[in-house]
Amino acid sequence: MPVQEAAVLDALKIVSDPDLRRDIVSLGFVKNLKVDQGRVSFTIELTTPACPVKDQMRDQARAAVMALPEVASVDVQMSAKVREAAGPDGTRSPIPARRSFRPRSTGCKSSRWDF
Repeated sequence: MPVQEAAVLDALKIVSDPDLRRDIVSLGFVKNLKVDQGRVSFTIELTTPACPVKDQMRDQARAAVMALPEVASVDVQMSAKVREAAGPDGTRSPIPARRSFRPRSTGCKSSRWDF
């Protein structure tokens, strides 16, 4: 029987994001899943490109899918989509800028700065 997408997704549920403590399927990290005569390919889209365990997650995902009967090869791509901050109304809000400042000269020799 050929490999089904549902079986691949079920196998991928053993791969968890250690920070979020949930599996990559329920987090929606699995993208572009394709199954073609025993060849499986998909992308794991993380929330940061600097994820320290991305190689471990890729290797776990590949091993989990390769364990399925009828799977001949697995191609796992890793990507990241950094989400933008949104305001309460759902629109992107600018990050508040800090005002530049410099200490005023008070003439006293103190470690305290006057603003």
